[in-house]
Amino acid sequence: MKLKFLAIALLIIALLNYSADAALVVDSTFTNPDLQSALGGTAGPVATTVYNELSKYAYVPELVKGFGNANIYTSHAATLRGYQGYDLFAVAIGTMVSVQAPSDDPQFYKKLQDDIDSGDVYAGVGFEPVVFQAGLNMSFLIDGLYVSFLFGKLHIDLDYGDFKLNHESSLIGGNINYALFKEKSILARSLLWRGITLQTGYIHTDNSLVFYNKLDKSTYSQSVSGFTVQYEIDPSVDFNLSTTSNVIPFEIYTGLRLLWVLNIGVGAGIDYVYSSSNSMKLSSAGDVEVIDDGVSGASGYVGEKGKITVDASTSGIKADKYKKKLMANVGLGLGPVFIDVPVSYYFDNGYAIGLTAGFVW
Repeated sequence: MKLKFLAIALLIIALLNYSADAALVVDSTFTNPDLQSALGGTAGPVATTVYNELSKYAYVPELVKGFGNANIYTSHAATLRGYQGYDLFAVAIGTMVSVQAPSDDPQFYKKLQDDIDSGDVYAGVGFEPVVFQAGLNMSFLIDGLYVSFLFGKLHIDLDYGDFKLNHESSLIGGNINYALFKEKSILARSLLWRGITLQTGYIHTDNSLVFYNKLDKSTYSQSVSGFTVQYEIDPSVDFNLSTTSNVIPFEIYTGLRLLWVLNIGVGAGIDYVYSSSNSMKLSSAGDVEVIDDGVSGASGYVGEKGKITVDASTSGIKADKYKKKLMANVGLGLGPVFIDVPVSYYFDNGYAIGLTAGFVW
C-alpha cells in the first residue's frame, strides 16, 4: 500500500513539473483603459492570437538538447591535437563553432528555419569565440607526459535589423596528454610522424544565448467604444538558451608533418558528459499597435501601442552522456608558429570546426 501511494505521489510530481515547464502564459497590456478593456488581458484577443502562434514553442526539449550537445562539441577550441612533442611549452588561441544537425541530409540547413518555425526540432548550434590554451612538457616527471590549461570568456552583442544575438561564453579546464609512441623522423625531418598520443582531461563550459526569431505580423479588427479599430500584432520572440556542461574527453591521436610545413592529423575518441544542464525561456520581442480607426484618427487610439508579455520555459534537459567522435586537423607551420583548422564529426550528426593559432617551443 505504501509503495502504491509513493508511486502515485511521484507520478503527480512528475506531471506537475511537466506542466510547469510546458505552460505558456501570454498577456497584453495597454495604458489606454478602453483598449485594455477590449484588447488586453490574458484572455483578450491579442493574447489569444499570440498564444495560438507560439504554443508550438511552449515545450521544446529536442531543441534544447540539440543546443546542449552542440555546446559540448565546441569545448575543444584552441586544441593542441597534432602538435604534441614540443620540448618546453606551447600556447594557442582559437575559436570553434558547431552544429547539431537534425538528420544526415547534407542540405539540412536549407530547411532548418522551416523546421524551427514548425516547433520542436532536434538541432542546435554552439560557439566558443575565444579560448586560450597553454601546455607544458612534464617529461621531467614522466617521460612523454604533457599537461595543458584552458580558459575562455567573451560576451558578444549583435543587432543588425532582423538579426539579433546576445551570447556570453565561459570555459575553463585542463588536459593531460601522454605520448604512447614518440615521434619519428626521416629524410632530415622532411617527414615527421607525430607518434600516437592519448589524451584526457576535464572541461567546464557555461553558455547563454539569446537570439531573435522574427515572425510575420498580422492585422486584425475589433470594436472599441463604438470605433472599429485595426491593430497589428508582432508575435516575434526571443529564445533565451542556457547550456552548462562538464566534459571528460578520452582521445587517441596521430599525425604527420610533411615538408617541414604541412601538418595533418587524425584521431578518434569519446566525450563523457559527467553532468549537464540545459534550459530555454521564451520571451516576447514584439508588440501590438493600433494602426487605423476608420475615422482618420478621431478616436485617439491610432498609434497606441500595447505590451505583449510571454512566459514559457523548458528546463532540466540533459545533453547526451556519451558522444563518440572522429577528429582531424590540417595546418601550416613555420618554425615554432602554426595555424591550424581542427574538425570533429560526432556520430549523431554533430559537426565542429575551429581555427587555431599557436606557438610551440
